[in-house]
Amino acid sequence: MLPSLFPLSQENLFMNSQPLENSLRSAFLISIVILTLMTAALRWIVAGPVAGAVPLLGAAAIALAWLVLNRTVPMLGIVLAIMPMHYIALALGTFYGLPHMITMATAMSEIPLLLLTFILWRRNGLRLGAPDWFLVAFFTIAVIRTAFGGGIKGFVEDFSFLIPYAAGRVTVLTGAQDRLWAKRAVWIAAVLSAVGLVEFFILGNGPRRALYALVFPEEGLPDFFGASGLEGMREASIMSTPTVFAALCMVALIIWWVYLRNPIPAAIVFGGLLTAVTRSAWIGTAVAISVLALRLGQKKRLAIYALLGILVFAAAVPILGIRDYIFFTRTGQDDSQQVHRASLAAGLDHVVSHPLGTGAESVGPRIVARDSAAMHIESSYLILAAQYGLLAGLCFVGFVLTAIHRTWIICTPLGYVATAILMGFGIMMFFLPMHDDFPLDCWVWFPIGLTVRSALDQGTPAVSGSPQRLGRGTA
Repeated sequence: MLPSLFPLSQENLFMNSQPLENSLRSAFLISIVILTLMTAALRWIVAGPVAGAVPLLGAAAIALAWLVLNRTVPMLGIVLAIMPMHYIALALGTFYGLPHMITMATAMSEIPLLLLTFILWRRNGLRLGAPDWFLVAFFTIAVIRTAFGGGIKGFVEDFSFLIPYAAGRVTVLTGAQDRLWAKRAVWIAAVLSAVGLVEFFILGNGPRRALYALVFPEEGLPDFFGASGLEGMREASIMSTPTVFAALCMVALIIWWVYLRNPIPAAIVFGGLLTAVTRSAWIGTAVAISVLALRLGQKKRLAIYALLGILVFAAAVPILGIRDYIFFTRTGQDDSQQVHRASLAAGLDHVVSHPLGTGAESVGPRIVARDSAAMHIESSYLILAAQYGLLAGLCFVGFVLTAIHRTWIICTPLGYVATAILMGFGIMMFFLPMHDDFPLDCWVWFPIGLTVRSALDQGTPAVSGSPQRLGRGTA
């Protein structure tokens, strides 16, 4: 009779403790939410809307703090995922007259990522390797040079890539998280490319010109949205410049080649890459994919997609209005091509004549935007060497080369992706100033840092668990 009279005996209570705990936790959370809403409504009625919002903001802050501390890696994934939307949020906020948009943009990008990096560093630790020591030397020389002259804002922008690289160096992903993040990254890039294709083929450049005319009335639509021989406008989707958008498409195609097989997102991203009309991104993508195919033994797949890419490109030339652009590029009559060559020559002369550098914001696009007579250099390597000195530039090159070596020896999907990104992006940095766009840096340098950690932590890979066979992923 005892079991029937006392169904919750010690044994049954122990066996049902977990469901009971979950039930009590859910009831407690629901009670907290209801109490917060009731308090906010009461304060709204008695003291007005501002007072009513205080409990809601407090509860939101507590919930956010709990998520950051207990779901750090998923929160890091969310922050990285929304980075490509950073520029359009800044532009729309400025358009609607929101105050302090630059400060708010920083608070919503660099600071959250820096906080998550600090938390992960405290949990997972960090062991420095050759790429990191080159980076430390580069940073130290730049700090010393900036102390003797240079713009602080330019210095911060030049080294913004350190935050996502450091985030990758202190992050450990499971195999499932690695594959999930790769899949979502490709589809995010596909959505952004689809938005760009809609603007390019349907909306035209009218909405973007109107937005720039209202947000930047003195400047209007920048010249880099055009090109010699291009009938329309280079596409940037919702990102800052066409070159940044093209680099993002390149990264997405590299990830797709290793992790996915579904051709739909790749086709959309490839369309975005074409409409960005960026030669260095085209070359970087071709080199990176070719290296991947050769390393993975996928020569047949490379031949098939190379043929398809050439056919699509040839068919798209009249549609994109780049017939004259291609002709000018082949004959050397393209204005931007001549500017690139002149800037490389001028940059080399400047570095040789100023081996100690001339300080941050002394050369490059930032200073040229304010002073048309300033030195115009378009290569990231030469800009950094010209600003912080020849030794600093060599340290940055050493960082890139040692990072390629470290990622090359990791024969995992992540290792293949990181090596290809470094090669493709390294080519782009030779021709363009690609190092100082923070949203793009998050997609470029995070996987590189993640792979360097895997190479250095012997027996403790950055992506734990046995990876699936390459090419068997789904989209």
